[in-house]
Amino acid sequence: MKKDQVNCVDAVKSGDDITIPNDKRRTLIKATGSAIIASGFGLPLRGYAADPVNIGALYPMTGSMAQIGLGCVAAAKLAVEMVNQGGGIKSLGGAKLNLIISDVQSDTTVTRTETDRLITSNPLSAIHGCYASALTLIASEVAERAKVPLITGSSSDMLNKGGRTYTFTPFARASQFAQAQLQMARLVSDKPKVAVIFENTAFGTSTSNGLREQAAGEGVEIVMFEPYSAGLTDAAPLINKVKASGANALFSVSYLNDLIVIVRTIKQFGLNISINGGSGGFVMPDFYKNVGQLAEGLQGVAHWNHDINSDAQKVNVEFKKRTGEFLFEYAGGVIAQTYMLADALERAGSRDPQKVREALSTLDVSRGYAAMVPGGKVKFGPDGKNIYGRPLGVQWQNADLATVFPKADAKAPLIKV
Repeated sequence: MKKDQVNCVDAVKSGDDITIPNDKRRTLIKATGSAIIASGFGLPLRGYAADPVNIGALYPMTGSMAQIGLGCVAAAKLAVEMVNQGGGIKSLGGAKLNLIISDVQSDTTVTRTETDRLITSNPLSAIHGCYASALTLIASEVAERAKVPLITGSSSDMLNKGGRTYTFTPFARASQFAQAQLQMARLVSDKPKVAVIFENTAFGTSTSNGLREQAAGEGVEIVMFEPYSAGLTDAAPLINKVKASGANALFSVSYLNDLIVIVRTIKQFGLNISINGGSGGFVMPDFYKNVGQLAEGLQGVAHWNHDINSDAQKVNVEFKKRTGEFLFEYAGGVIAQTYMLADALERAGSRDPQKVREALSTLDVSRGYAAMVPGGKVKFGPDGKNIYGRPLGVQWQNADLATVFPKADAKAPLIKV
C-alpha cells in the first residue's frame, strides 16, 4: 500500500473507534469527495462496476413444454451475453443485463404464482416470456398490475386487448397467422377445401377463429371446424372426421406433441391431403426429429425464421454450436426481444420499469438485432402491437425450415406436395 493511502477495509471493525491521522484524513476526504461528486452527476466511477439491470425470464422448463422452454432459455442467455459483450447499457455506465429465470412448469397456476414471486422478489426492469399464449396471458395480467413491462412472442390477439399498457408484442398476431395460412392454401389449390382442427386453448381458439372469420374473403371454403382437448393420445377419431369431410387441405392448430400424433395418424390412414401445421409445434426442430421424412413438404407459418436476414443467420450459427439445433421461431424472437429491451434501457437511461415501459412505447427500429424481425421494422402502436408485424410462411425442405411466403420474404420456392 502506498504511504498516502488508507486501508479502510482493515480499519473498519465492529465496535472499534477509528482514528485516522490528519494527513491521511485529508487524502481520504479528497478521494471520497470526488467520488460523491462524480456519483451525483451520474458519471461512472473508475474501478466500480455499474449495478446490473435485472430482466425476468418466464419459461416452461419442466412439464409438457419443457423442450421448447429450455430452448428459449438458451436463446435468452445467448442474447444477454451478446448485449453484455457489446458494452452493456452504456447510458447506465455500461451496466450488464442480469437474467433472472423462472420455471413456469407448463402450468397456468404456477405461471401466476411464479410471475408474482419473480416481480416481488427482485427489482426488475422488464420481463419476457412465456411461449404458450395461455401462460403469457396470465403473466401479462400480473405484470400489468405490478406495472412491469412484458415483451413476448406469444401470438394471441387477446394480449393486445383489455386495456393492457405494459404488454408489448413485436411479432405477428394469431389473426395474421390465419390470413397467411389461407393465402398459402391458394398456392396449392385453386379451390381449397380446408378442415380446421385446433386445440381448445388460447392459442388454438384465437388462431382458428381467425381462420373461420377470414376464409371467405380469401376464397377458401372451411368444410370442417373441430376443437379437441390438448394432449392427444389417439388422433384416429379426429382424422376419420377429416377424411369424411372431403377436405383437400388440413390446418392443424396444435403444439408439438399433438401435432406429431396427428401427422403420424394421417400417414397411417394413407390420407392424401395438403397439411399446413400453422405455428406452435410445427416449426420446432423436435417435430422433424420425431416424424422424419413425413415432415418433408409440410407447410406452416411462423413469426420468425432463422433465414430471414444476415443477423438471423449469424445468431443461428452460434445457437447451433451451443445446442446442436437450429434457432427456432420463438427462441429467435427472444434474442430480438432482448435487444429491443436493451434499446429501451439505453434511451430510458434508467432501470425503473415504468420508464422502460415509456421507452418501449416509443421504440422505432429498422436495423440491428432489435429489428431482426420479418420486414425488418419494429414500432409499437397504442395497443402494444408492432404496427409492422407480419408472419412468414415456411416449409420443411431437406430437414430444415425454409421461408417460402410471402414473395418479398421468400428464401426458397414453395414445393407443391
